[in-house]
Amino acid sequence: MIQTLSVQAQERNMTTHQSQASVIYEQLYSAAARMLWSQESPVWRRKVQDPEFGWPPERCAAWQELENCLLAGETAEPRGGELSDPARHLITRRAPNDQDRPLGFQKARQDWAARLNDDPGYLDDGQLRPGACLMTTGNRHLETIFALKELARRLAPGRPAVTIGPEASRLSALIREAAAALRVPLGAAATGPHTPGAEPWIASDSRPVSDVPDLPGRLEELRAAAWRAAEAVPTREELKANADFTVMPQASVAAADVLALLQGRPAPAWREHLDGIDPAHHMAWGETKADGQRLPKTFDQEADVWARAFARGPEPWAVTERRDPPERHLGTKEVVLSATRAVVFAESLEELAARLRPGMHTGLIHYSAYDLSYFISQFQRELGAHVGL
Repeated sequence: MIQTLSVQAQERNMTTHQSQASVIYEQLYSAAARMLWSQESPVWRRKVQDPEFGWPPERCAAWQELENCLLAGETAEPRGGELSDPARHLITRRAPNDQDRPLGFQKARQDWAARLNDDPGYLDDGQLRPGACLMTTGNRHLETIFALKELARRLAPGRPAVTIGPEASRLSALIREAAAALRVPLGAAATGPHTPGAEPWIASDSRPVSDVPDLPGRLEELRAAAWRAAEAVPTREELKANADFTVMPQASVAAADVLALLQGRPAPAWREHLDGIDPAHHMAWGETKADGQRLPKTFDQEADVWARAFARGPEPWAVTERRDPPERHLGTKEVVLSATRAVVFAESLEELAARLRPGMHTGLIHYSAYDLSYFISQFQRELGAHVGL
């Protein structure tokens, strides 16, 4: 009996130690991923650095080492029949070619990028080609493309777990409506999912980033890589004193948080762009103002903005005859989108609608989302050029 109790006590101690290591690993993972994502573009990957705005090779090497460390647990390929994990996969689409497998973040980015690169366009002798594009109003386009900023932030690597509150219902439905409206002018070939977020293949739980072999060893590797990468980042004061614009201020803040965590000092693993944002009840991107104060924007407030934008003009429409394309400028009244870009845009909106469906739970976002989040941000900027942004 004494021996049995001793074994049980040892097992409890091992479980407690493993649990503590998991918490420490996930906090550091989140903070380190936020640091890299906060730089806004992967400048450390460039083979040739700009002599004026580039990074020193030592910092590039340290950040690349940290990135490799964060990606080390992302080597397993999705299995047939596996459920789609919102922290690692798209949840509105499965792998192409009739494979009953999840579509991982990296594969999703490759798919979308390849389709955009192969886009045949919509012009024929300088005029719009019927069937190759659709048109929409400038106001509607301006509002809906900002949804991509929200999606990019929701897919930011290191973002903590969240379960969406009930008040997101109306906004999720409006985003779904916007996606469907982009598909209708393109015909039956562009049909999408009926209710994004209700797909039977979505997992209710996410795999923790700490679910890796030899967690203690991985934790030490992450600590060492995170220390070198964060230590190579100038402080906010140093950036200002040297007029250094090569490091984003928020990346410097994140680096300070990483160093604080490594030194055992209190620091947040994650920071939203505005204090008070609760992603379960607020937009991760955007804000409102009251009495001169910047405040988080609720889902209902954003839904009101979408509803007003939809009420001001028609839904997207098909191009049925050849005509000159509209000019691109700030305040333009008409916007044209190629069929390819319209469908990719619709798929992105459906993904956001699913992720904002009330009750949707997403675990801590794995670092494999980095390139997808960056791609979505770039796609949003491209679509914004249609209205002069």
